[in-house]
Amino acid sequence: MHIYEVMLSKGLLFGSHIVIAKNEENAKRLVADMLNTTQTAIFYKDSDFAVSGPIDPDNYFEETVIA
Repeated sequence: MHIYEVMLSKGLLFGSHIVIAKNEENAKRLVADMLNTTQTAIFYKDSDFAVSGPIDPDNYFEETVIA
């Protein structure tokens, strides 16, 4: 498993989500599925998102909260 930061690739203002997934496509799918279960007016597709990563936890300079 890897840690990814998932954000919208364009358009709406949207914070990022930190996701643990096997690969980038799964990370995007997890966020899209999560948002689609809570949204009523917008339907997200995997292609709506961009993914960083994978993030290596050893690259952080100090302890941090992943929200």
